[in-house]
Amino acid sequence: MRRVALSLAWFGGVSVFLSANAALITVTTTNNVSPATGETSLAQALAKIADGDEIRFNIPGPGPHYIATPPEGYPQIKKNNVTIDGYSQPGSAPNTNPILAPNNAKIRIFLDSRGGGRTVLDYDGYGTSESAILGVVGGTNFTVRGVGFLGRLIVDTTDADPALYCVSFAAKATEGRVSGCWMGVDADGKTVAGANAGVTGFRFREGADAFLSDNIVVGVPARSTNAAADFNVIVGMKIPVIVEGANLRITGNFIGVLPSGTNDYNLALADLPNEGGIQVGRHGGGTLIGTDGDGVNDENERNIFAGVIPRTIEKFKANGYSHVIEFYGGGPRTNVVIAGNYFGVGIDGQTRFTNGVPLVSGQTATTRIGSDFDAKSDAVEGNLIFNNYPSSLITADVLVRDFLDGLGQDALVSLRGNKLVNNFVPPVSPLRNNGAFMTNYYAKALLDPDQGIAPVLATNSTATRLIGTVPVADTNIFPATIVDVYLPDAEGLASRVPELPGGFIQGTAYLASYVEGSGMDLNPKPGEFEFDISKLNLAVGTGVTVTANFSQEPAGTHNAVTLTSLFSGVVQLSKPTQVTPPTRPRLVVARDGNNLTITWDGSGFTLQSAADVTGPWTKETTTTNSFKTSIGPGTKFYRLTSQ
Repeated sequence: MRRVALSLAWFGGVSVFLSANAALITVTTTNNVSPATGETSLAQALAKIADGDEIRFNIPGPGPHYIATPPEGYPQIKKNNVTIDGYSQPGSAPNTNPILAPNNAKIRIFLDSRGGGRTVLDYDGYGTSESAILGVVGGTNFTVRGVGFLGRLIVDTTDADPALYCVSFAAKATEGRVSGCWMGVDADGKTVAGANAGVTGFRFREGADAFLSDNIVVGVPARSTNAAADFNVIVGMKIPVIVEGANLRITGNFIGVLPSGTNDYNLALADLPNEGGIQVGRHGGGTLIGTDGDGVNDENERNIFAGVIPRTIEKFKANGYSHVIEFYGGGPRTNVVIAGNYFGVGIDGQTRFTNGVPLVSGQTATTRIGSDFDAKSDAVEGNLIFNNYPSSLITADVLVRDFLDGLGQDALVSLRGNKLVNNFVPPVSPLRNNGAFMTNYYAKALLDPDQGIAPVLATNSTATRLIGTVPVADTNIFPATIVDVYLPDAEGLASRVPELPGGFIQGTAYLASYVEGSGMDLNPKPGEFEFDISKLNLAVGTGVTVTANFSQEPAGTHNAVTLTSLFSGVVQLSKPTQVTPPTRPRLVVARDGNNLTITWDGSGFTLQSAADVTGPWTKETTTTNSFKTSIGPGTKFYRLTSQ
């Protein structure tokens, strides 16, 4: 008799009602070929699942238990709301450490395809030369947790020896979740047995219709009640995650990084093919890689990425790759967020991995890399991006000349609050298309890109006053220009290539943000700024660099559409000059019918007006110390500033 269970479950942010006949099926043996009477194998369990069933484990002995995949593979998972829970096995335990600590999960159930067992995926989007350990075919809301996957990376795939994937979503399978698993690494946390991919999901075509693997979660689902238990370790994969679909969520994973968190497994160094960390195809809109910034689990939604060796190095031409994250195959690709991740560096923020490629490729629409500074988890959202290491390998002659690979002319990329170390300058090489790309890329935001596309810091900036200019934006489209201040990366400044003789200028430590033309700007002229930075307590001689961020929404808006400029040249802050502040003026405001008169005494003051108290502020034309205007509808604010 099947157990009756009516409940509401939460899978990756999607609520589903379980079947009224949902059952618990317990696997009691590792023997898939000839289980004894009274025993239940995993193959048997998968053969009889129905909608809403959950597969658990109770195999005798301390484990870990290695369940060899049957030669012909497991039955395909075609039912909905199915769960496989490896943490139900006695002696197993989910990870309890935060993401910036070693993964201490005790995996006791390993699905072992090192001997060649696999399920061939003869469906559109896949083919007879592709296979999976677990194939989810059309089933929705599938969850696997607490399971280890061991396999083989097949270099030359054929129908006789197909590519092997750990978990695959095929033929309309959506809403899947892979959490708390170890893929490609054994129970000792050191022995690697990877495969061609960890998690896959490819487009399925049926007649004129195309179906994507939408809403897949790899790692921590939104608002998880136990984020640490949801962390995955995915190692030894040619492609750790490749999914074609919208709203892909990849959070809380070690990708190419062993459970220690400070050791990566670089396939190219092992003479095996590698294709980066994540590939997102066909659609890609709504992709989240890292923290979502909702204030829940943000610190534990980071991903830790191993390094990637570029193909420009002759020795690694066959096994190197071009970038860490890839978007391919067209599609809208809007609202992409890459935040809070560690690239090319371990969980301690110091241990470097061999890395020398652009961060991401194929950006054609809105992408946020870093923080949106909406006052929620701002510091957590900044990525750590360490590149071009070691210098003995990533020499100037093999250096990849882009930060973003294949950036689209119409893309809007926000790059704020990150720690950048020795990357090629964002966004791309200044020589791309003979320099025309840069001008055209920023032209969509600026009134006159020929007047400059990067902010410029004045050499008379001091430890208390930051002075400079920014390109003037088209305020009809980008009403806010936000200036982010950073300490520069010394390692990048020491790097040299012909097109960047001054080194790779980028920010390694975010300090503060100021809005040009707002109340915090002491210079009212559009495109010029003077900010009081005394609260930063910077020493005389400190070098700083800034970016201008042209935003379609006011500063502090969550996920605002923003275009980030190049970094400015570095200036060293000088000693503040002693200036006697002007005496506070006596201000008189008088009304005569529908007319308003503002007068003041003293000298050295400018009258400004704005429709909002936060600005932007515009200088008014005044007669000596007097200003007259008629009173109209709406609200208007006025202020006096010292010149």
